[in-house]
Amino acid sequence: MSPNGPATRGPARFAGRCCAGLPYHRAVHNRRPFVIASTVAVALAGGALFYGMSHGAAAVAAPALPPPTFADVSADPAPAPPPVATPPVAPAPAAAASAHDPYESLSQKVDRLSRSANPVDAFAAYQIVTACIWARDHEGWMAHHILPSDRGLLPTTQQACGDIASDQIQSRLRWLERAALAGVHHAATEMLKEGPDGLGVSGSSDIDAPENASWKQRVDAALDAGVHTCDPDSLESRVNSYESGLGVEQDRAKALTYWVAYMDCRQRLVGASGSVLANGDSVTQRMGTTLSADQIARAVSDGQRLARDAQPLPGDQ
Repeated sequence: MSPNGPATRGPARFAGRCCAGLPYHRAVHNRRPFVIASTVAVALAGGALFYGMSHGAAAVAAPALPPPTFADVSADPAPAPPPVATPPVAPAPAAAASAHDPYESLSQKVDRLSRSANPVDAFAAYQIVTACIWARDHEGWMAHHILPSDRGLLPTTQQACGDIASDQIQSRLRWLERAALAGVHHAATEMLKEGPDGLGVSGSSDIDAPENASWKQRVDAALDAGVHTCDPDSLESRVNSYESGLGVEQDRAKALTYWVAYMDCRQRLVGASGSVLANGDSVTQRMGTTLSADQIARAVSDGQRLARDAQPLPGDQ
């Protein structure tokens, strides 16, 4: 017997000797295989999870890009593709004129018309103010010469003038001249009737005075503008001037030219019947008494061409 206890034999002795230096309890020795296996399993699972995350997820998040290609700089560049035909864009419709305020006063209406770029509107502003002046100047005359039952046919001063301002009355000749020089119908003859100072032309008026030379030139330019817009008043004024020699040298051939143009424009604008225009034959005969057949034929042809080329302004009547 050994001093340390009963002697052990066989493998038990060697097992006790080999494990004598380990600090583990005998019970722990029996659990070590389970702990080791568990540890290895956990490590393998963690490694598999890490591998899958680092490889599988990365493949989904960032797919492989195709290798870059490099163009051959020595080759001609590829032609650009032809442009795609697109349907034409329709132009935007023109802005409609602003609706007139039905409640605007006479002064506001005159101001709107006079500020317009259209010379036809300028002439309309002149007519409104001129009607006011006529009603104001003839108020006493109407009271004594117009029957009360007929006075309702004519506007009163209040109806014709309303709130028209004095500065608008003073500006009316400027609006008239702008319209006349543009060829607005009836404006040139109105400018001639108004005279150089707006007081009218009477038998005692000396429109040939040197101080009126500039005004006469502007009237002559206005009549020419009216001729080229087929204004019957301007054409008739030319007929009278050249037939009688009033203010110009008498020229029956020119008078006949303007007469033919006047008849054609009147028929085009007014729509006069043929029976009314038939009176032109006697006028033509009167003017042609001193003209040869060739002169008459040339004057008629020139008058027809003048009327054919004349074009009224848009919106003019």
